Amino acid sequence: MRVSVMVQGIILAAGLSTRMGRPKLVLEVGGRPVIQTVAEAALGSGLNRIVLVVGPSATDLRSHLGSLAGDPKLGIVENPRPEHGMSSSLRAGMKAVDDGTAGVMIILADQPGQTSQLFDRLAAEFVKHPQSIVAPAINGRRTNPVIFPGWLFEELIKQSGDIGGREVLNRHADRVVLVEMGSEYDDRDLDTPEDLQRMNGNSRCRSNG
Repeated sequence: MRVSVMVQGIILAAGLSTRMGRPKLVLEVGGRPVIQTVAEAALGSGLNRIVLVVGPSATDLRSHLGSLAGDPKLGIVENPRPEHGMSSSLRAGMKAVDDGTAGVMIILADQPGQTSQLFDRLAAEFVKHPQSIVAPAINGRRTNPVIFPGWLFEELIKQSGDIGGREVLNRHADRVVLVEMGSEYDDRDLDTPEDLQRMNGNSRCRSNG
């Protein structure tokens, strides 16, 4: 069921995977490509639309979406200069957001522990606080993904470097509503080969294809 105000998701998937040494989003965690897991969770949630931001050489990434690539709820946009940092992907995604959107959820593509239920809980909280920033917390520690309200869209578009929306969030820390997830949410990032081994229980690292 869709949320009662328009909340769209932006999945930032144009990173260069420099610490991994190879494209990390096509690697498997739990037997599935990370990009497929995250995209499926977003598309299965009540978010109204999902914008997936990819780099200029994302043919392999798109192929690992499988049937999700044809989902009418999914829009794929290209960041032609991902080397300019996360803010360049954020800007590309924000420009693709539909008019009338009340909030955008910024979703990092390298966190395979994200679920549809997580996205829906955050969106439901945003419906209650549509002028606030909404983020999950794990035992009081703020984490991602984050929903930003419409009045902050211009600030998000103006960000630069590799910080994404973090600076905007910190600047308006008094407007943040936290949703405590406790042990229900595994927010680990997939950045290094060691991360991949830990997520797969030290099993052999694989890529699907």
